[in-house]
Amino acid sequence: MAGIFDTHTHFTDERYKEEGMETKEMINDAKAVGVANFCCVGYDVESSKKSAKYAMEFDEVFCAVGIHPTEAHTINEKDISEIEILAHADKTVAIGEIGLDYYYTDEYVEVQKEIFRKQIAIALDNDLAVMLHLRDRDGSDQAYLDALEILEEMEVKRAIVHCYTRGYDLAQKFVSKGYYISIPGVVTFDNAKDLHEAVQKLTINNILVETDAPYLTPVPHRGRINTTKEIVHTVEKIAKLKNLNKDDVAEITTRNAKKIFNLQ
Repeated sequence: MAGIFDTHTHFTDERYKEEGMETKEMINDAKAVGVANFCCVGYDVESSKKSAKYAMEFDEVFCAVGIHPTEAHTINEKDISEIEILAHADKTVAIGEIGLDYYYTDEYVEVQKEIFRKQIAIALDNDLAVMLHLRDRDGSDQAYLDALEILEEMEVKRAIVHCYTRGYDLAQKFVSKGYYISIPGVVTFDNAKDLHEAVQKLTINNILVETDAPYLTPVPHRGRINTTKEIVHTVEKIAKLKNLNKDDVAEITTRNAKKIFNLQ
């Protein structure tokens, strides 16, 4: 395989620093197995600044900048202004990861929605994709449905559902709006039956691939710290589920990434 685009990774994560793992080394290891491009994603102001720095330092790296929904109740207007400034950086391709997260508590739902809208506005003003973090309590789709309502209300044309692990019907609600579904290493897990069905039924033209590294390491290395080179296992699993050649999966998902990120 060659030319894979890891659309969501976190080179800035402290776990790498704790393990003595260097970004340049991780990039080189990934390139050696066929990964060509990376989107380093922020989740607060500090990590967004670091992501923009990595994008400037490495030719193969682009960045997304934004404030994670679980941080929404802790930020102020200065933080939003910082994200707006970073949106102008040369290699910023998305505002993210932003969205709604109801998994731990629904105490800050309205605050999350407010911050979500403000960051979507930054994306629209700068012609950038919206990279979504959506998470619900088990058995609920409410965060996804609330986010979809806001995206429609604000007339968002380019959006990515990051780290999708749910079923086909929910995915199709986003695909029907022209949005992309980003598949993580979870797809390699034997028990991810709903996700397997979603991948089988979705057209490859609406699929992206990601690692969300250092999290969600795919089989056969599940349980270890994840790095972007592991994305090859995700591509191979998607190819198997869809009965496609893995090189074609790599090529098409990269073409999709370049389209959503406006890199064509």
